[in-house]
Amino acid sequence: MTVRAKPTRSEVLRDGARVVVVGGGPAGAFFAIHLLREAVRPGRRIEVIILERKHPLTPDGDPWLCRGCNCCAGGVSPRLHEILEEQGIGLPQEIIQDEIDYIWIQSLWKNFPLHVPQGMRMYSVFRGALPREIGGQTGGFDAFVLRKAVDAGARLYQGEALDLRYDVPGKVRVVYRQTASKTATHETKEILADFVTVAVGVNGPATNEHMKSPLTRSVLSMNPAFVPVETRRAFIFELDVGRAALKKHMNREIYFIEYGSRDLPLEHIALVPKGGYLTVVLVGKSIDRAAWPVDRKRIIARFLELPHIRRILPFLHSDHVPLVCACTPRMTVRPARKPYSDRLALIGDAAGARLYKDGLYSAHCTARDLAQTILHEGIDSKSLARGFGRSVRRMHSDNRCGRIVFALIRLAFGRPVLSRVLYQAFATEMKIRDKSKRPLGTILWKIASGTADYTEVFRGLFGWSIFRSIVFGGIRVTLQNIVTEILLGLKWGEYGRYPTVVLKEKRDAVKWSIAAPLGIALDESPDFERMYAIKIRAPAGEIFNELGRFGDESRRYLNLRWADVRGIAGKPNQVGSVIEYRLKGISLSVDLCLTRTIADKTLLYEVGETFAENGKLIFDIKPTKDGNHRLVIYTSFDFKRGDSAWRKPFWKVFRVLFPAYVHDVVWNHALCTIKEDVERRNGSGECKPSRSAANSSPRSSTGRPTTSLGS
Repeated sequence: MTVRAKPTRSEVLRDGARVVVVGGGPAGAFFAIHLLREAVRPGRRIEVIILERKHPLTPDGDPWLCRGCNCCAGGVSPRLHEILEEQGIGLPQEIIQDEIDYIWIQSLWKNFPLHVPQGMRMYSVFRGALPREIGGQTGGFDAFVLRKAVDAGARLYQGEALDLRYDVPGKVRVVYRQTASKTATHETKEILADFVTVAVGVNGPATNEHMKSPLTRSVLSMNPAFVPVETRRAFIFELDVGRAALKKHMNREIYFIEYGSRDLPLEHIALVPKGGYLTVVLVGKSIDRAAWPVDRKRIIARFLELPHIRRILPFLHSDHVPLVCACTPRMTVRPARKPYSDRLALIGDAAGARLYKDGLYSAHCTARDLAQTILHEGIDSKSLARGFGRSVRRMHSDNRCGRIVFALIRLAFGRPVLSRVLYQAFATEMKIRDKSKRPLGTILWKIASGTADYTEVFRGLFGWSIFRSIVFGGIRVTLQNIVTEILLGLKWGEYGRYPTVVLKEKRDAVKWSIAAPLGIALDESPDFERMYAIKIRAPAGEIFNELGRFGDESRRYLNLRWADVRGIAGKPNQVGSVIEYRLKGISLSVDLCLTRTIADKTLLYEVGETFAENGKLIFDIKPTKDGNHRLVIYTSFDFKRGDSAWRKPFWKVFRVLFPAYVHDVVWNHALCTIKEDVERRNGSGECKPSRSAANSSPRSSTGRPTTSLGS
């Protein structure tokens, strides 16, 4: 008969108490670190024993260097990084695989580049010793944190917990089997503990959804009110793509994509670079209903054939996949109910985690809150409910908001018109507002980076500033752009759509970088001024040659319904060549004369003064840090003022009615066309999709995000 040994009311851990932590992952290690450090303040000595069932990497190696990995994307958010630094457990450089500068959220229209703010750090890590090809004996993030727990005073046992039960008054008996190595005798041993923390994750025995494992049954016998977390299957695989390919196509960038295709319905895709490896995380209906491992090869092949994935990773092909490891772990989507009772509590994923984001941060939070509760509140069920239970309930509430947030995001990003409106609102903020006054960009950053609770994000989504940005910067601009495209006969067709925005705070630097090589000074505040930029994966010479087709009838950009754009004098890209813009059916034209060139870099056209003065059109090619190039277009002019009584009011009216936004539509389309044509000829663009991929989704026009906001 099980002895129900309840502590006295609000009894806290006494001096000399023994705490057993079942599971040596991040949650268990964080808990041990917090408990041992926090106990020093009131002068209590606490014995902490961590039971880790994984074998060491080598028979004579350090016990915290364990085999395998914990099946995770391995992203460390800015919020978690800040906490690690505050706790004095900042990660060494050998653990960090890639520093992240940009988060990209991909939508059906264009893609949203979110820069990691100055002063914040975001990076990727391997959680364990896989994939084997990485070599070395670091053990990854988990081993580092576990070692910190040992350094803080925890004792590490290699063993698998088999049974937990109340024993003599005030004690919990832990039965475990030693697993020091594969060849060791699996001897069963027991430990009497004053408190037991279960931190085995959602793929461990204590959270078996079917209640079949002995440890699960023992947890339920001690806590009949416990209801395990709800989980969902994810598919995670590692690709050995090489550092050079990742630097060229995903340099210091993480991608989040909220859609798949009709044949491969996905709700969330994450692409996380790690040195020369790429971690891919897939969540969605196709993963939920797949038969594993039978469907693994089919899903990877279909994933790589998705048009939007082919644009991001054109060098990968479904007939040759550099796969090094794959797993189908479960991820928490709904926290557990009452994951605590007298002298017992579950933490980490076994208790709950933030929906789809930042599981490591959630593990830290539950570990910290439990440690503080048992030291300062008590180890009985009521005390745990007041302290640790509050943390679990807060997570429940936050995830309810998270489900609404993700539903709205999937709706907005997965519909062509809605995603276009959202992008245009975002782009308008980037162009005209200061960095601190971009509500939509701020909300998207919080969602993507995990730097805010979903409750805060939910409230922000329905604020007046977001509404104003979407209505005036999104809906209004989208409607005028659609009308302009129709009138000018611009069709996207096979071409991808890429961001071409230059941030407001970078305009002056961009102007200076364009003007300095030419030895000219650009006007500080001309009447009309526009800048656009796009990154192209091709040599500067090939981009320069494509610009030489400006005015050539065989070009594929600037084909406008109401205007002819053609060269009428000189040779391409040579001083003296003249490009004429002529309105069809009307004898109105504007000439652009090429007055200065820098080979494979810059073209300066000066605009005839038919409608404007001091007009300039500059093409500038700059190398980027990832070995690619950025094409920048700068155009500016002053309106005519008139020199007679009737001309002055005419030009004033002309100035008011001049449709400046038409330039945005025309050059945005032209830049995207130039990019794709150059990249295809260079072999860096999208490979032609297979028939099955092209027919599987109407989304073939979605482009790969290429940042014009930084290098």
